[in-house]
Amino acid sequence: MTGDDSNAENLRTRNGTILLLIAATLWSLNGGLIKLLEAAGLGAGSIASFRSLVAAVFLLPFAWPRFKRLEEPIWIFATVLMFTGMCGTFVLATTATSAANAIILQYTAPAWVFVLSPWIVKERANPKQFIALAVSMAAVSLIFLAQYETDLFGMLIGLLSGMVFGTQVVLFRRVRAIDPIVLAFLCCAGSGVLLLPVALLLEPIQLTVSIGGWLILTGVVQFGFPYVIYAAGVRHVSAQLAILIIMLEPVLNPVWTYLFHREVPHWSTMVGGAVILCSVAYLSLSRENSSVSG
Repeated sequence: MTGDDSNAENLRTRNGTILLLIAATLWSLNGGLIKLLEAAGLGAGSIASFRSLVAAVFLLPFAWPRFKRLEEPIWIFATVLMFTGMCGTFVLATTATSAANAIILQYTAPAWVFVLSPWIVKERANPKQFIALAVSMAAVSLIFLAQYETDLFGMLIGLLSGMVFGTQVVLFRRVRAIDPIVLAFLCCAGSGVLLLPVALLLEPIQLTVSIGGWLILTGVVQFGFPYVIYAAGVRHVSAQLAILIIMLEPVLNPVWTYLFHREVPHWSTMVGGAVILCSVAYLSLSRENSSVSG
């Protein structure tokens, strides 16, 4: 590689890193915005559905030129279902417990990746990954033991969100031949439509200009636009670096929620969350991390 080629590669990596940092920062706004919409009178199903529908409308112009014949529609449908479950359970967990609990427990997803990868994508975990998994589960136990009397329901939903998120990660690898923007559009559109009955039948609301504005902000800025810049940035950095950068989301999520709502995470969430994030970082830096990357 010549000096010019090396400089060009470094520039692409730097630009890709900047794009991923922006994507992670925007995704991290979810806790604060969900709490804000909840305070405005929206239920978890309404937030999840309308946010996804707004994101789908935003993503459509980017996805349309990339559409090709979709292979393995059953696997795509399963992926959309898991994405729907992830959206619904995460929003419900965020409204039922602290935003910090919701995002940290969602990052138990690697446990389910280990369990499901051998069956779906034929990728097996190695001993180092099981050690990291055991440490993460110990941290989850700490969070539950310290808060089960006050936040049990929300934390159980958060743990379910991690399971669904982990399943979604594996399925995303199963359908990885699909353009990421197209897949993001399909998932957002599908989850918005599937959750719409909950929003319309179980959580009837009266939309106001203010609520509509916050939904557009959430659907576009926090949910849809980050997928576009993530897809652009991830092409120019390694999978390991991409995972580490995206871990900025669970770090910043409680910060934004505190600034928006003065919600202070429980001490066990801060301690356990730090352990879980360190475990995920360890996995992403491991040379034998094929079952969790992607």
